Amino acid sequence: MILIHINNVPQPLTEPTSLAAVILAQDIALDSVAIVLNSEVVPRNRWQSILCQHEDKLELFSAVAGG
Repeated sequence: MILIHINNVPQPLTEPTSLAAVILAQDIALDSVAIVLNSEVVPRNRWQSILCQHEDKLELFSAVAGG
């Protein structure tokens, strides 16, 4: 089992999973978030190719409209 942390919440994975798949599993639209993986911003074009590793820390950010 792989244990990752999404916004400081532990999330178990049964197998190596891409960042894109992790976001989709959270029921979040891919075009509405930015991902920071282990303190580094990950460009959207790399989300499919990066597989989560045990103890990875993901931070998800989304833009909020308003003023």
